Amino acid sequence: MQLDLLNRPDGRTAILMPSGFILDLLEPDATGMPITDIAQCLASQPRWGGAARPWYSVAEHSVMVSRLVPPPLAFSALMHDSEEFLGDWPSPVKVLLDRSYVKQRLQPVKGALCRWFGFEDDSPEVKHADLVCMATELRDLLPAAWMDWGHLPPPHPDTIVPVGPERAYTLFLDRYEEVKHLATPAAAKPAPRPRKRRNPISR
Repeated sequence: MQLDLLNRPDGRTAILMPSGFILDLLEPDATGMPITDIAQCLASQPRWGGAARPWYSVAEHSVMVSRLVPPPLAFSALMHDSEEFLGDWPSPVKVLLDRSYVKQRLQPVKGALCRWFGFEDDSPEVKHADLVCMATELRDLLPAAWMDWGHLPPPHPDTIVPVGPERAYTLFLDRYEEVKHLATPAAAKPAPRPRKRRNPISR
């Protein structure tokens, strides 16, 4: 937990993580954040806005994506949704809010996570595996619906069997240990802290 007696983080713009780590969303610096924070939050976040049955977490989805990419990309695939500790917004919500705007606003947080944990973002192979998982989740966990999913590839032949949040937390951390050697060297270097700006939210 970071302690700065002269600069207390604002609870309206900073996120308190399970370990006590505080991430300022206006000036995000993930240096020192433990991977257990990401694992716990993703294991607690449901995919599909909670519509999937049985209940299915972002952590389980991330592990599946990591197993569908070429081995050198497994770590980046595992971490590809790490910013969703802030919540997993279904794609139609992002479209409603303007997908490019949402991505732009979240990019500093994603960038801070990329630097600290050492993974690459926006790999085409990871994106394809993500869509395969989405198609598989639709087949196995969502009700049949007359909707156009033409942008999705065929689902994976294996059936998804959700394991619940506690087991998902363990599975995510186990997979992290298996593939963390693939992290980029940048993960070992603290990211430079940005110059402090005045909080735009008045007290």
